[in-house]
Amino acid sequence: MPAHVAAQARQPVVVFTPFHHRIPKTRDVDATWVGTVGVPFDGRTVQVHVLRHDGPAPHYLLRPEDLQFFTGTRHPYDLHPDTLYRDSLFFGAAVLQALPVVAPGAAWTLLLQDWESATVAIAAAGQPARPRMFVTLHNSYDHEAGADQLRHWRLAPHACQGDTVLQRALDVCEWPVFTVSQQFARDLIDDPYQARVLAPHLASWLGSRLVGIDNGPFTDLAVPAGLLAAAEAGRIQPLLAWKQDHQATFLKALGQLTPSVERPVWGNLARYGRDDSPLFVMAGRDDCRQKGYDVAACAAERLLAAGAKARFVFFPIPGDEGLEGLSFLEELAGRWPANVLAFPFRFAEGFSGALRGATCGIMPSLYEPFGMANEFYLNGTLGIGRATGGVLQQIVPDPKARSTSAAVRRRITGVHAAPTLPTGFLFHEDDGLATEVDDWQGINATGYLDPALQLNRVADRLRFPLFESMVSELTVALEDAMALAAEPDEYAQRLVAGIRHIEQGFSWDRAAQQYLRYAGG
Repeated sequence: MPAHVAAQARQPVVVFTPFHHRIPKTRDVDATWVGTVGVPFDGRTVQVHVLRHDGPAPHYLLRPEDLQFFTGTRHPYDLHPDTLYRDSLFFGAAVLQALPVVAPGAAWTLLLQDWESATVAIAAAGQPARPRMFVTLHNSYDHEAGADQLRHWRLAPHACQGDTVLQRALDVCEWPVFTVSQQFARDLIDDPYQARVLAPHLASWLGSRLVGIDNGPFTDLAVPAGLLAAAEAGRIQPLLAWKQDHQATFLKALGQLTPSVERPVWGNLARYGRDDSPLFVMAGRDDCRQKGYDVAACAAERLLAAGAKARFVFFPIPGDEGLEGLSFLEELAGRWPANVLAFPFRFAEGFSGALRGATCGIMPSLYEPFGMANEFYLNGTLGIGRATGGVLQQIVPDPKARSTSAAVRRRITGVHAAPTLPTGFLFHEDDGLATEVDDWQGINATGYLDPALQLNRVADRLRFPLFESMVSELTVALEDAMALAAEPDEYAQRLVAGIRHIEQGFSWDRAAQQYLRYAGG
């Protein structure tokens, strides 16, 4: 996005980021020293080196001499919540000091991403002059920001009202507040999980301030243009053969993989099916409050238990709960060795083959700011997603499909025009469940983490009627997808329509223009 904004604005655009000295990708980056600033924080002055990494949009990495800051190892947020809060506040203060080093005397406009960098606004609140600042939300996560602690860290809580980081930031930032899809902007206000469970404290602060700007695609088109043109002309076999070749590459990679402690494989590589049954894939970092691996695991089990011939492959990146939090996937693969594999590590040599050779990619997100449906389609695979956030915009459901329930139809009204060709499948749990809000609260509470309960995530959440309904509806969507896979002409038509929908509907240049419409003045 920064490079696209720079091209549209025709003026310098840069990115500020912490220097995560324990993450190789950051630690080993080629960067040039620009200057050093002193950051008043926690009763002392911390020296911070400003480093520049050149690219389409230059990145300025802020490296404190005190190595207690920015110590995430697996990823930048791999920290105790209190430490992440402290580091975020320090980052905000450091950015403010670094601005005149990067561009002395410049008039800055800052786009602050989520609560972790909205701390720049708190640091700026007590200053006699401050940059123009806007907040962009990729989620509704937040952190308490008590006045006493802010004063202890040499910040000015009296200059920004509120009880949390986002509340205080929004008190001093410009209108509007951005989100990364139009639908997620609506969800933050209307969806019960967001508005009544995750972020009820933000409702009065957001309201009419929200503007959803759709992200562009996160990958380039992998399908050769000639194959798409041939399929549009009615010659589908080359496209389907291309997918079969990629699936064969994935299956070959299975035969060359040796499991280890660092690369644990859940399932049986030798027994896993090499037939032509539908192949479903799911990938991404495990966030127990967002991703939905548990929903997918339950639906896969129900489909297989009913006698369906299907294969599933999961590529989870372990989140805060580590491998143990994904034990339900290991158990599922153990019960269905010919049908389920899971790779809780970066299986690079097999991933693209599975992604491009799969029948469908699954996105059972509990919420979804934008989503990876675009990555499935541009890699030549149809999407199945829960009708929420950006996924709802990226997948056009078949109005005749069983999974296109009244709940789905209600949500796509005004989003997808009636004549639009279907591209995949959306599902959604029943509306109007009496336990809806209580169930969302139970899901969000992650009670299974209490060792006294002796429950894994799936066993815990199956107690909630809302989760049960979600699983049932995804099972129906999987059945719809299996029926479509048996109709290769129709499958190819929908795949091409899905690719065109992503190409025509989502653009980084368009997103950049929309941001500049509000923030470029």
